[in-house]
Amino acid sequence: MAHRFHPDWLPPSSIHSYLPGNHRSARRLLGRRLRSVTRLLGVPAEAEPRLECGPALLTSHDGEQWLVDTEESKANVLFFPDVTSTLADSSWYSGLTIQAPIAEQIPGHPLRCLVTEAIALVEVISREPESGVPDSFAMCGLRLTTTSGTRICVGTHLTDLMLSELAFRTPAEVGTGLSYAPL
Repeated sequence: MAHRFHPDWLPPSSIHSYLPGNHRSARRLLGRRLRSVTRLLGVPAEAEPRLECGPALLTSHDGEQWLVDTEESKANVLFFPDVTSTLADSSWYSGLTIQAPIAEQIPGHPLRCLVTEAIALVEVISREPESGVPDSFAMCGLRLTTTSGTRICVGTHLTDLMLSELAFRTPAEVGTGLSYAPL
């Protein structure tokens, strides 16, 4: 079940001015190697955590963490750099203690590169905004390119089905109509 963005996480005056902060936070991924990528929800055993709904936690080898979630009213991703504060200050995140690995070092895993290689390029994924909804789809995701050139797309509404999810997809799994811009 998808959850909803709760406006009390941000001051009322900045509820939709999160995009510059998202860019700054995402830019910090450059040159980093991730130790883990996990889903913060209970997911059924038969589910594939990389394609499930719910927030994800990215942890680098140096201990820096980013919480990634969806902001459904504008179909963008939220990129929280201060995970400890975000988890502690939000009633929504405080109960999310179950973690399921999204990327694993297992040979053949579609996201293995995220936990075995450094991130060499971070690009914002966007698509045409919805009529009358400024900033919609302005940062519906990120495309991460690792040192080997492997690309992984992280975001919401990345397929032609326009699903509201926080999915980790290979380039072959994303739809048409997406634009990519380096940070």
